[in-house]
Amino acid sequence: MLDTSLKVEARVHKMMRKKSGAERLMMGCSMFDMSKRIVEDSIKHNNPNIGEEELRVQLFLRFYKHDFNEEERERIIKHLRRNCQRT
Repeated sequence: MLDTSLKVEARVHKMMRKKSGAERLMMGCSMFDMSKRIVEDSIKHNNPNIGEEELRVQLFLRFYKHDFNEEERERIIKHLRRNCQRT
């Protein structure tokens, strides 16, 4: 999507280059945390009685489903479920 003018885009890039690596990392972590909260709220809204274990599985699938083949996904889900039971 190209909804930003080249002038504005160049200004944003210039501002970002002025930030330290640590500042850029913190911005990225903050954006990931926010997106995770939004996705988590969406999952809970659609499944109000969802448990912690299934929430972890659904978060994984929402973020990474297409990054793994079916066998890998099942192995990861099994691991998530097993680790959830330990906590």
